[in-house]
Amino acid sequence: MNKSLFLAAFAAAALPVCAEQILERSPDGRNEIRIDTDPVLTYSVYRDGKLRVAPTPISMSFEGKGAVGTSSLLKKPKVLSNQHGSRKAVLPTPIYKKAQVVDDGNETKVAFEGGWEVHLHARNDGVAYRFATVWTDPMVKVLDERGGLVLPSRDLTVYAGLTGGHASSWESIYTKTKVGALKDEKQKLCYLPLLVQYKDGVNLVVTESDLLDYPGWNLVADAQDPAKLNSSMAKFPDPAQVKDNQRQRQVGARFPYLAQTKGTRTYPWRVFILADRPEKLVENDIVYALATPSRLEGDLSWIKPGKVAWEWWNCWNVYGKGVDFKAGCNTATYKHYIDFAAETGLEYVIMDEGWSVKLRIMEINPEIDVAELVRYGQKKGVGIILWCSWPQLVNRQDEVFQKYASLGVKGFKIDFMDRDDQFVVDFLERTAAIAAKYRLMVDYHGMYKPTGFHRTYPNIINYEGVHGLETAKFHKSWEMPGNDLKVVFTRMVAGPLDYTPGAMRHRARPLGDDGWPQRFDPKTAVFVPNWNQPDVQGTRVHQMALMSLYEAPLQMLCDSPSLYRENMECFKYMAAVPTTWDETVGLAGDVDRYAAVARRKGDVWYAAAIAGWDGAEIDLGTDFLGAGEWNAEIFEDGINAGRAPQDYVHRTIRVTAGLKIPVKMAPGGGFTVRFSRKPAWQVW
Repeated sequence: MNKSLFLAAFAAAALPVCAEQILERSPDGRNEIRIDTDPVLTYSVYRDGKLRVAPTPISMSFEGKGAVGTSSLLKKPKVLSNQHGSRKAVLPTPIYKKAQVVDDGNETKVAFEGGWEVHLHARNDGVAYRFATVWTDPMVKVLDERGGLVLPSRDLTVYAGLTGGHASSWESIYTKTKVGALKDEKQKLCYLPLLVQYKDGVNLVVTESDLLDYPGWNLVADAQDPAKLNSSMAKFPDPAQVKDNQRQRQVGARFPYLAQTKGTRTYPWRVFILADRPEKLVENDIVYALATPSRLEGDLSWIKPGKVAWEWWNCWNVYGKGVDFKAGCNTATYKHYIDFAAETGLEYVIMDEGWSVKLRIMEINPEIDVAELVRYGQKKGVGIILWCSWPQLVNRQDEVFQKYASLGVKGFKIDFMDRDDQFVVDFLERTAAIAAKYRLMVDYHGMYKPTGFHRTYPNIINYEGVHGLETAKFHKSWEMPGNDLKVVFTRMVAGPLDYTPGAMRHRARPLGDDGWPQRFDPKTAVFVPNWNQPDVQGTRVHQMALMSLYEAPLQMLCDSPSLYRENMECFKYMAAVPTTWDETVGLAGDVDRYAAVARRKGDVWYAAAIAGWDGAEIDLGTDFLGAGEWNAEIFEDGINAGRAPQDYVHRTIRVTAGLKIPVKMAPGGGFTVRFSRKPAWQVW
């Protein structure tokens, strides 16, 4: 039972039809969102009284109904009522970065003549707006939605995820540029989250929440106004023009509308997260708080976060003691992964691509006995999760889920959606609901950013939509340490991410002629990936730090059990890191240089930091710790980590709250510490 207090009150107040500006402020008074009806309907965003998003026109258009929100000097939208209220609730969050979320915000619902509304919401961590329609039509077609982003200056710095169009895996490395330069980028579509930085230090992340039965929100630079980004959403795909290759469903043509949906409904929230410092963005809860509450009923104890022994990244490469079989995608190899997971306390093994015959999900590879592996895992206390590409599930979810749930499989990793049109958004909701019927978790890989969907369907245990470690197998640039930093302040601000850290082979920044790491441009230098025995850029401790730095309820440990056995001191530490948290605190951040985050589970705190290729030195604060003394178990870059990235130091010190720990990170380096009242061996 939710024991929290919930208060909500909306008091209707009839306004004069000439009302031109309506606003809502956050409880602390710092954040503000406004709508104006004169000369056109616009929204704008303020923090501390300063303009952050300039007046931006918004509207929607519907087939047979025309446009709502458009206005002119001759005819303005007519306000019928303005209902203001506040709500304060404590939301339990069993699978999240905090044990609970305080839903503390002020909201205004503005009703307009013609049966449509605009809702404004303001919290201390951000503001949002959305449209709503109140029509008796069972179904309507949304032709378009106008609602982009006009910034106060073309010279503001932005970090943008750029792609070529609406068919995307949402995995590009974020580009740092000026908003006015976005129109000159080769990749034109800017997907969300988008980070904007202001000259007074304020940070704004633009994203969305409660995306249901509607396409995702993206942006594209305006051709004339260099400070303006226009909305860009995928039209509904023409099913007759979809090419299905069982890995992806590629769209050849689209209908001239965004969505066909209910006449009475609310549309997704357009969200603007605000923080004084970059690291404070990671503490925001607005995306989760504004999402539709859980639609799953009854006992949900079967939804179990945890860590995964994963085979695809390391190419099933096991060797050494206990490996008296030919390694590969076969039953003996998977039993070895299960044994390793059981020995080291990992909850799951994922069977990635290869367990079924050529992407035919109902035909099992004769080299693999899935039923036997599930039984073997059950005896050892290890669950099995199966991978599949999404075309294999379209209109077959019941058939597939019933078969594999009956074997005892715990969930599915579903891949290659690579779109965010209404068809895909609906598929994801339908799939999560059907999976829940069979008590199956889902990990959405090949997926756009989180939009609070995991609150609505708690069995959605993770999302990709990130330039993750899998790209080390094929991406030919040296940008990964810088990418890892940008992820903290952009993609992760929207929600959890399937990055898959934990690599044990490392490469340092290339050395110059003098034998020291050279200054180089990672965008022009060529990194040579190794598909069969992949390695990663940056230090050993950088990889270890990602385990708690990144939010991931289903955390995959990407490397081979054989390599982990050779590096057990590091692996034991990573294996002990929780995957859900009771508290999250942003400690330090500079998007281009370093990031540091602390997280608590029970009475144990973890703090982690990473650096880009230039390395970094910071003083790690410990004000978050409680009273008394703590054991601080530290892994940090060794003195030679800049040239031998596997070099690390493992030490333990005693600390009290408020002590600043000096942290020196090598190029591409990291730092991680566990604070506990107990000695390290008792934590393990």
